[in-house]
Amino acid sequence: MIGRILKRQVAGFGDRYGYDVGYLRDLVDADPTGAVKTLLIGPFTRHRFGLPAAPYFAAKIIATRRADCGACLKLAIDMAVEAEVPLTAIRQLLLGPGAEAPPDMQLAARYAHAVLDNDSALPAAVEASRRRWGKRGLAGLAAAVTAGQLYPVFKRGLGHGTSCTPVMEWLRVPAEGSRDS
Repeated sequence: MIGRILKRQVAGFGDRYGYDVGYLRDLVDADPTGAVKTLLIGPFTRHRFGLPAAPYFAAKIIATRRADCGACLKLAIDMAVEAEVPLTAIRQLLLGPGAEAPPDMQLAARYAHAVLDNDSALPAAVEASRRRWGKRGLAGLAAAVTAGQLYPVFKRGLGHGTSCTPVMEWLRVPAEGSRDS
């Protein structure tokens, strides 16, 4: 019974975003208790700690892109657009020189890259982010980077990972009637 309930919940999420939740269905079949615990991570991976949507999703999208899962990247982009982050800003972040993206997204992207690379620029990125958004916002950036890596890596470990190439190509061609503002 718990398996049916979990699968219905997972299917609803998949339907909402047009996202393949096969790896979660497989997880429910393999270990319902583990699946419940995995789904309980969701509220953390969506919590922005007061950080505005644009920098939160900039950091999350950079981390997801780095994890190289096209479906997860598309999901992060769709969630960002749903949170009213302009698709043009996301395109600028991922396709153009990062300097074209809004300044808050640029800072969040620099932070994400520095964290993911364990770069020597990390202390400066942390300090600039803390000055801009405070300790709470810094926690939001850290959560965004973690969230952007968590599901793609977990999915890939279960044999369900996909390449980002199709999503990056999709971003290069603006769709008619898209919320591209």
